[in-house]
This record gives sequence, structure tokens and C-alpha cells, in this order.
Amino acid sequence: EAEVHQHESALEAYQTCFELFDSHVMTRWSIISRREAATAFSDARSLPVDAASCAIRHENLRRAVELVEQGRGQQWSLASQLRTPLEDLESISPEVARKFLQLSKCLSDTHGSAANTDKAATDRAATEYRRLTRQWEAVVAEIRDLPEFSRFLLPPLYRDLQAAARQGPVIILVASQYSCSAIIVPTSGDPHYVPLPSVALADLTNLKDGFARAIRHASIMDPKLPRNDLIVLLRTVWDEIMLPIVNVLQHDLTLKFHSRIWLCPTAALTSIPLRAAHPFLTNADRSKEPCLEDLYICSYTPTLSALVRSRQMMKKRVTPSFATIGQGKPGAGKGKALLAIDSELELVYKLVPATTNRITISGDAVTRAGALAALQENTWVHLACHGKQDPMQPYNSHFVMKDEHLTLLDIMERDIPQAEFAFLSVCHTAVGDEETPDEVIHPAAGLQFSGFKSVIGTLWQADDAVAKHVVEAFYTYM
Repeated sequence: EAEVHQHESALEAYQTCFELFDSHVMTRWSIISRREAATAFSDARSLPVDAASCAIRHENLRRAVELVEQGRGQQWSLASQLRTPLEDLESISPEVARKFLQLSKCLSDTHGSAANTDKAATDRAATEYRRLTRQWEAVVAEIRDLPEFSRFLLPPLYRDLQAAARQGPVIILVASQYSCSAIIVPTSGDPHYVPLPSVALADLTNLKDGFARAIRHASIMDPKLPRNDLIVLLRTVWDEIMLPIVNVLQHDLTLKFHSRIWLCPTAALTSIPLRAAHPFLTNADRSKEPCLEDLYICSYTPTLSALVRSRQMMKKRVTPSFATIGQGKPGAGKGKALLAIDSELELVYKLVPATTNRITISGDAVTRAGALAALQENTWVHLACHGKQDPMQPYNSHFVMKDEHLTLLDIMERDIPQAEFAFLSVCHTAVGDEETPDEVIHPAAGLQFSGFKSVIGTLWQADDAVAKHVVEAFYTYM
């Protein structure tokens, strides 16, 4: 209501909503139950970007960064907060850590039993749930009284998030029903605001759908024919989204050419190939107008916290080792044979420096357990196989192995701190969740959460022959 009537309390209302929403989700014990709790509130899907848009209109860019981070990637943020800090807490106060874990599990169990059709039983469960919630909140308060735990389970502040821009600016692209814009988080100082006046949320949805159609069309076209539909779409991305951002990078931040930048898209923007933005223009002297990748070295990050966390995990260097995993013949009912997989594995093995400890796993050896072991035992991994994104239950998204599927949940349950890089030569590895698009729940993000500092994935279906061509180019120039 405050937002609709543009009341001055709108920003405070968003903050209160986030706090209540976080408290509700935090008490869920399992990863899946937390997502179910989040998706139960359909109106909350756009809260992060709407809150950021509101903060921008109030000319509070630091708060906008904090709010969009607090609301986006909530599942990842909570899961990560409940991993490393608890290890530290157990070393300082094991009894408090035990109480916190026990109460969290009891809360989840009580919530699950509340689905009883018996009214008396439901009332008893609700009463027990409220009692446990008060105890849980008391333990959290007790933890925050401990040294170095004052912000336990609290969202990060701008000064903490700015660490993500230590090696180059991070660009948060906000797609809200109220406005579309970008916020550039620089290495130091205040954020920079970039309005995108030509873009509305409906335009981005149409653009996303247009790319999906163009990719499907391209897969059945003669490779020699020009991709005119893709050219039009990529030019639109350049003109209306990336060019205004590039102008600020060049003129306000005076960022040098070929510097690193990170893109952090939201909502429909997560399904648009921003880094491929291109003007497709020829100057009078016949020179080509540079595209985004001619100007800067672009990477993506699901959230600023994910980037900060991945760098914190790089403190200790280990001896590099490289595992190449390929499953081209998954078996009946699991997809068609990928005929180029074996030659792709051979190519990777040849291009990876011989000084690196290298192993190749293929054929019947590519099982769920074998792939998990390879992920945990090697610093670099190249994975080539069928992949499937589950849009309704993203934690069931998986890689197709010889026996059982290797799911996103399998990966998230592993802590792989020595991991450095993963190349996913697999379809749909960077496509998010339809129910909670801003949670960016997909295999590439799952590998990053588990410890991999850098991950290459795909937005769409990838032909295995094309994938092999990309692989050769990447490892040749690595």
C-alpha cells in the first residue's frame, strides 16, 4: 500500500517485510523446505527488485544495493551462513551451536506436522511452533552477543558487499515493475546510478522470449545463413541496456579498456545474454564499432555475496589437478548419444598443460559417486554430458550419469573448498528457477556455492559439436 500511494514509509515497509520473510524462511531446516516456504508467497517474488527501485527513487543507492542483495539469492545466503559461521561458532561455544541446530530442526519438523487436517492437532502444532520460534530467536540473540557474531544471520551491509568489487566494478541490473536501471558498485566509494529509460519490465520479458525463439530457430538453420533475428536482439541489448552502462564506466569511473567487470542481473535479465551485447555497426572508415567484450572482460555473479565468499575461500593454494568427465552414452531413456563427447575429452586432455595432474573419466566409470568424488578431489573439472534443468523444483536439476542422476542438491551438500574452476559443457546449466527467478538456483550457481571460484555454464541447449568448438577456443587461449 505504501508503494502504491508513494508514501514516504515505503522503504521502511520493504525492510519490515524482508525481516518477517527472512525470519519465516530461516526456521526451515532443509534446503528444499526453505524454498517451499519462500515460494508459498507469490507476491514476494519481485520484492528484492521493487525494494531496490524504491531505494533508488529515495536517492539511497547504498540501501538499494543492500536490499537487492538481501532479497536475492536468499536460499544461497542462508545456506552459506549456516555453514561456515556455525563451524566457527562450534569452536567458540559448542553448547550454543548445538542448541541452535537442534531448535532449527525442531522448528522444521513442527512446521511439517502442521499440515494435519485435525483442528485440535493443528492448534497444538501451531502453539508448539510459536514456542520453539521464541526459543530459536533467543538463541540467535545469544549468538549475536558473542564476539565477532554481532551480525549472525543478518544481511550484509554495503561496506561488506563492496568487497565484491575489489578486482573490478560489479553491475547490478535491476528489473522492477516500477523502473529498470543499473547500479554500479565500484572498487571504492559510493555506487553509481544508471537509468535505463527505454526499458520496461514487459520489454525485458519480450526480449527474453525473443532470444529463446531465436536460439530454437538457429538450431535448425543452415549454419551459413546469417542470424538476423539474433543480430536485432543483441543490438537492442546493446543500445538500450549496456551502452548507457558503458558510458558511465568510461566517463564517470574512467575504467580502462579490457578491465574486469562483473554483471549481476535480476528477474528477466537473468535469461538475457548481456555480455554478448553488440552494436553491429561499421564506421565511415570501415572499422567495426566495438562490442561489450571488445571493451571489457565480463563475468557474471549470482549475488555480490557469492563473489565475496568465493574469494575468501582462495586463501590457501593447493597443487592443481584436472579431472575431465564425459558421459556420451547415458543409456536408454536418458537422452540421445552425444557423439562428440569422446573427441572433446581427448581435446581437453591435449590442451591442458602436461605439468598438471590430469585424469579422464568416461563411459561406465561416469557414475554419480564417481563424479562426486572427482569434484571433491580435483581443483579443476571439465564436465561434458546431458543436463536437465527442473524449472519447478530446481534442486532436482541434474547431470545425467551412467547410473543415477547427479543432482544440484547432491552438489550443494558437499563442501569443496579447494575447488577452483569448472567448465560445464552441458545444456541449461545457468538457467534459473521459474518460481523464484531471483534465487538463481541452477547447477552453475550450485558449484560456486560448494566452493568453485569460477564456473562456465550455458543459458540454452548446446549442440555437442558447437560445444567442442567453444571448448577448443577456451582451452587454447586459457
